[in-house]
Amino acid sequence: MMRALCQILGVSLCLFGIVAMILPIPFGIIIFVIGLMFLIPTTPSAAKVVRRVRTRLRFFDRLMTAVTVRLPYPYRRILRETEVHQDW
Repeated sequence: MMRALCQILGVSLCLFGIVAMILPIPFGIIIFVIGLMFLIPTTPSAAKVVRRVRTRLRFFDRLMTAVTVRLPYPYRRILRETEVHQDW
């Protein structure tokens, strides 16, 4: 029950974050990352997709790294699961 609730909340926040990214105030990125923090632990395929996107899109990887560094440890640990170590 809790897992399904986290998945629904994560998808909702990610979708709202994508829509909010076009607003002049950049809260959409923050909301999107919060949605990912709900999805990554509860959905294994979400972590794979984020890892694949971080591999292909350099700016997304930099964005996620910048956000990860600023988060407290429990949340940082969740996003570090999707880190890709490559030499650019």
